Amino acid sequence: MATGEPDFVFKLVFLGDSSVGKTSLVQRYVYDSLAPDIGRTIGAMLHVKSVDYAGARHKLVVWDLGGQESFSALREQYCANASGAFFVFDRTRVETLQHIDDWLNALYTAAGKVAVIVIENKIDLESVISDEQIRGMLEARDLRWIQTSATENLNVNAAFEELVKEIREQKKDSSI
Repeated sequence: MATGEPDFVFKLVFLGDSSVGKTSLVQRYVYDSLAPDIGRTIGAMLHVKSVDYAGARHKLVVWDLGGQESFSALREQYCANASGAFFVFDRTRVETLQHIDDWLNALYTAAGKVAVIVIENKIDLESVISDEQIRGMLEARDLRWIQTSATENLNVNAAFEELVKEIREQKKDSSI
């Protein structure tokens, strides 16, 4: 674990419908555990993790946003000043992918065109969405996609590393 003052502080937000696994992914990454009785996130939960990446110390401030429609009015407030975001969908529920634009619009309105990684969660379960459907949705939006399982701890760390890498690349490109 990284100690001392960070070289970078990034605000990361988790976006997506209710019950897609956002909280499970955050818990798996930040605490390397998974509570069996996770309830729904009400509003937002804040988590912090320090990591070393590419020779620099990063403080990740992770916001886990509740996915219920009743919180939609608060999305832009939580997304303000975000460095990057994860959009998470559940491969067993196609509508969770179809809502991508609602989430991205709130993010981009509040934070500008920040880095986004799309997470197809619950890969330990049978998918009802074809890879072609997913690829079509994401290529049209120029987004990268990673398949994860918080339950099985598959690709969770890789997803975070990829987002940090994309944020660093964006910041490097914007300083030219």
